[in-house]
Amino acid sequence: MAKEKPHHLEHTKRFIRNFLRINDAGEFLVFLFFLLAAFIFWYLTTMNHEYEMTYNVKTELRNVPKDVLLTEPLPKEIEVVLRDKGDKLVEYKARGKMKILALDYRQHSHTMGRTAIHGTELEKLLSAKLASSTQIVSITPDTLKYYAANAHGVKLPVRLKGEIKADRQHAIERIEFYPDSVTVYASRQITDTMTAVYTPHVRYTELDDSVKQRLALESKEWGVHYSPSEVTLNVAVSPYVNKSVQVPVSGYLFPYGQQLKTFPSKVKVSFRVSLDDFRQVTEKDFKILVKHSQLRDNTSGKVALTISEAPGNVSDIVIEPQEVDYLIEMNTPYTAY
Repeated sequence: MAKEKPHHLEHTKRFIRNFLRINDAGEFLVFLFFLLAAFIFWYLTTMNHEYEMTYNVKTELRNVPKDVLLTEPLPKEIEVVLRDKGDKLVEYKARGKMKILALDYRQHSHTMGRTAIHGTELEKLLSAKLASSTQIVSITPDTLKYYAANAHGVKLPVRLKGEIKADRQHAIERIEFYPDSVTVYASRQITDTMTAVYTPHVRYTELDDSVKQRLALESKEWGVHYSPSEVTLNVAVSPYVNKSVQVPVSGYLFPYGQQLKTFPSKVKVSFRVSLDDFRQVTEKDFKILVKHSQLRDNTSGKVALTISEAPGNVSDIVIEPQEVDYLIEMNTPYTAY
């Protein structure tokens, strides 16, 4: 069984046959002919006049060595305005002559990794793609810049820039970064002056809990690239606890044959320390020294005590008692006859 033709096709054919049968159909075709001729005449006349046309031209850097990394690449495209007859401008569009501007890495000088291709050079490169009658009106931007660095880079540690403090009831246990170092890509003149990569300014005060934050690493130097460009800051905070130890009192810089004795010989040293460091801090981490010079003009028989040495992870140190009685023993050497 033959397939039935679609209804809309039959309707269209019928309309065309009926139209061609009417008396004015021939006149209508003549009208279409003259309309087409007028359009062609208008187009040829128009194309013979000068115009300006804007082209978005993509940029491409070729022949970049394998050991070179572009940390600041070329702009993706430039805007070029040309002036010429209409037919020539349309031809550039149709043939794609203004589609890509290819630049050769080997033909440019690189000063400290920086390269700038100025307007005169850009005009020269573009003119090679154009007819002699075509005028370049403008190029935006008028200077192309890129930055080339050694692809191997230099690995440097990450350092904190800013201030981090806990409140009176807590201690900062650790400040660390993950990763703790990043690779820096820049010219050797720059990397040779760098010892670390610093974070943006961070300020935490009165912390009572641990902190975890992502930080973006941004260089103020144009063309310097970090990999990775972000690190995680971890601040470990723990509460303070009270602890006390018995620390002996010792004489310091006493003449030969003299020895200091105090009553009591040990005193109580109380302090605050973080919970994580509680077991690590012992009496051996403290020293209470009495210098011989302190006692030269002392007639009271008592001496005030101060901490001579203490670990850096303790605070609020208190000595009990704060002064002790003392005497100086003379050790006379025994001589046998």
